[in-house]
Amino acid sequence: MTTERRAEILDYLKAEHGITRVTMAWLRNRYDTSWDKLSRPRADAIAAWLKSEIVLHQPAKLPSRETEYVTLYSQQTGIGVFMAAARGEGFFEDKAEIALMMLRSYAKSLAEQGAKTAAPDTA
Repeated sequence: MTTERRAEILDYLKAEHGITRVTMAWLRNRYDTSWDKLSRPRADAIAAWLKSEIVLHQPAKLPSRETEYVTLYSQQTGIGVFMAAARGEGFFEDKAEIALMMLRSYAKSLAEQGAKTAAPDTA
């Protein structure tokens, strides 16, 4: 197993503010450069490693075709937390009420921001 490029996945995700979209070929090449092609067990191994790094992905089951795209998001970023809450995964897997409260609070904040933007300037 060659793991020297795995950090590139995390670095790229960080540079993209915690969310990005890549092909499975890109992911495979950085996960293990000795792999010349992808398979179901290899996609599952990548998924397990991502989970250990607190990175979630969409679709929930990583594809085994190299041409497929996946969205990666880190639960250690704001966007990743909101995505995990909305999808009921990661920390929120068994905490639907907490996810709902958090998302509702965020929705309220967005609505308030929208109301301020839409309000005519009376000055």
